[in-house]
Amino acid sequence: MSHNEDLIKTLRSANKYLQNHTFEVYYLFDSEGEPIAPTNVKIKLTGVKTFISMGDSKPFVTYTAYILPSNEKSDKFNSILSAHFGREVEIKTFDHKAYGNFSWVMTKKLSELLKYFSLPEAILTKVINEVEPMKSNVNEGLIVEAKYDNVVRTLIKDIISFYKHQREGEFSLPEDIRGEEHMTYTFPEIKNEFSIELNLALDEDVETVDVDAAYYREEDVIEVTIVSNPDLGYQNLQELIGELNETIRHELEHVSQHEKGYKFPKEPKGPLKYYTQKHELEAQLAGFKRRARKENRDLEELMRGWFRRNQSKHGLKPKEVDIVINKLLELDGKLR
Repeated sequence: MSHNEDLIKTLRSANKYLQNHTFEVYYLFDSEGEPIAPTNVKIKLTGVKTFISMGDSKPFVTYTAYILPSNEKSDKFNSILSAHFGREVEIKTFDHKAYGNFSWVMTKKLSELLKYFSLPEAILTKVINEVEPMKSNVNEGLIVEAKYDNVVRTLIKDIISFYKHQREGEFSLPEDIRGEEHMTYTFPEIKNEFSIELNLALDEDVETVDVDAAYYREEDVIEVTIVSNPDLGYQNLQELIGELNETIRHELEHVSQHEKGYKFPKEPKGPLKYYTQKHELEAQLAGFKRRARKENRDLEELMRGWFRRNQSKHGLKPKEVDIVINKLLELDGKLR
């Protein structure tokens, strides 16, 4: 019997076992720490294919994962993905969409099992999400946020990779990570390609870390500036990730507004007029809601904390801060 015939026979044997086996997997719904819930999964092995791993060609067992209805928390998350990405999603080695953490955990668990069949490690090539997709308008906001999760996650990961190894300097992303053939970010969720100009600086006068950003529509550039206290090392990473969750999501809302053909007014005089503009309120709310969700915090409490810490940035008086926050809460109520 040839090696290929023997391999096919072994795959069939493994699939017979898998037909009667349901995996229960635990994984972070999001790399920034969304709650874990058990999810039931069925697996079908689909073949063997050679991929490049650590510079070498290696055979991998390809497989399809069937995500099953499991429990309220898991089903809510997977119903959002089903609504946004569709029931069937082809998984590419460089783009797992929102299934990155699921793929990592499921692949590791399955690869351990395949050792007993003397089969190579596994690699996920398709997800079939059997959880009923959300259709209610009430959940439209959750579907929109699922759309941006992969984008924000990727951008934060790239920024943090530079911050960990290079605390000072000016960088262009993704070019300085992926080479000259990747001058801009391209996401299926966003129509316009864009790049990030990342400025890193050290300042002993900064208590922990200070993050600021701006979106330049004409150039399709998001400029991100991070100033950190050099004495803290990487103790402020958690705070930095929180700041980036809010700031990046804020600027992506401006990118979305630009795509929709927003007529942006000239920048008004006075901070109150600036912070109560329609497009600015929408962007602020998007950023604050993402951070509140990631950190499991009350939205109003988080907003008041931001305005209190950043008084030198916004220049609002206490009563003006109340006006802005009330408008943000009013807008949030309309979107629910």
